[in-house]
Amino acid sequence: MPEAAFACPKCHTAFGIQPGTDHVSAACPNCSSFLEGYFFAPYFRASPVGEKATALVDHTEASCFYHTQKQAVGICDGCGRLLCSLCSIDLGQERLCPNCLSSGKKKGKLTSLENSRTRYDSIALTLSICCIVFSFLSVILAPASIYIAIRHWNSPGSLLGVSKKRFVFAIVISLLALIFWAALFSVGILAEPSTAKHK
Repeated sequence: MPEAAFACPKCHTAFGIQPGTDHVSAACPNCSSFLEGYFFAPYFRASPVGEKATALVDHTEASCFYHTQKQAVGICDGCGRLLCSLCSIDLGQERLCPNCLSSGKKKGKLTSLENSRTRYDSIALTLSICCIVFSFLSVILAPASIYIAIRHWNSPGSLLGVSKKRFVFAIVISLLALIFWAALFSVGILAEPSTAKHK
């Protein structure tokens, strides 16, 4: 039976655990954090692919959280539940249960399952550029652009990593448009009383 990898939760350094080990209490070789882990036999087994779940033979064996009569073959990396081969879903480097898979997809935490992504950085930048083109609408478009940039600052953006720069450009352009209108408005108010005096 090959050794299994156990990763430090702080620095994510993986180190091997010998099969048959049921408890580890040691310092991480990389960051020296104290680690403690309890292991059961299925942790060291590779997940069977395309096989039926094995029924429990003995009451001392670990059973699946979802199928209590089926033998556990692994642990969900999301919630820590024991899983049989029917419930164990390998996604990249992770093993997930059906609940963690569906909740991760709904919350947008599983980016490898995304089939579309809203580019809020493009929306904010487009609105700020429209402030220049349609200057009479900038009183509405500039605050909307700033709101979208601030509200979605931490939303998943472009895979190219330019989202934050586009948000900054959108905020700067929108602020300049608002400053322009504020200056124009204040000059208009100040100029109005002086023209009234000349009359």
